[in-house]
Amino acid sequence: MKKFIWPINLITLKKINSTNQYAKKYIFNNKCNWIVIWTMNQTKGIGMNKNLWNTEERKNLTFSIVFKPIKTLYVKEIYIINLVISNAIHKTLSKYYNKKNKEKIWIKWPNDIIINNKKVGGILIESSIFSKKIHSIIVGIGINVYQTQFQKKWNASSLKNIFHLNFNLDFLFYKIIYFFQKEYLFFTIYGEKFIRDYYINHLYLKDKTSIFYIHKTNHYISGTIRSITDQGFLVIESNKKLYFFYHKEIEFLTP
Repeated sequence: MKKFIWPINLITLKKINSTNQYAKKYIFNNKCNWIVIWTMNQTKGIGMNKNLWNTEERKNLTFSIVFKPIKTLYVKEIYIINLVISNAIHKTLSKYYNKKNKEKIWIKWPNDIIINNKKVGGILIESSIFSKKIHSIIVGIGINVYQTQFQKKWNASSLKNIFHLNFNLDFLFYKIIYFFQKEYLFFTIYGEKFIRDYYINHLYLKDKTSIFYIHKTNHYISGTIRSITDQGFLVIESNKKLYFFYHKEIEFLTP
């Protein structure tokens, strides 16, 4: 029997365009919480900013989790789920695959997983709202595991390319769900600051001078990531001043 904090209802699909799209039919399901939709063949996965998440059949993890918050979350607090799932994936990979490797695992704000400056995982969070409160949340997760070929423009890699290990997809799948539930439980007990501190400590490019593109002004700036706020905004220091950005306002340039 798989170990979970809350039981899950697992739905496996041979093929689907997007697990997040499929998951939307369950957001008002009152019979079961923690519904997980998993496929080995996602044909049109969607990432942040409606970008396509390209994946090869049976080589990666692509799944979505639907759940209802047990602690009231308002619309402006949806960023907390970014922290929770990013921490969970980071802790899973760090515990089971990075002990004897020199590669450093990072969380790229708001919710990408980066190893060796390459993206290996992405997250898409969607929610349903009722009376300014979050009713249900869909967390879509994509992890590159065995895929070895990527277009250069993606700046992506996989766990196999980086760690040169054999991976059990079932094991990794279930561990990510367990760590997600565990991290969410930590949030309900200890509060947002507890999970935000871990997230900040593993933030990609933190305290390093980097180049960013600002969409609003159509300009590039040189700055240093310092933190994130308690509302999920990225804090960048540039010319001894602090600036705050929402995720659609700024773009990282690949190192």
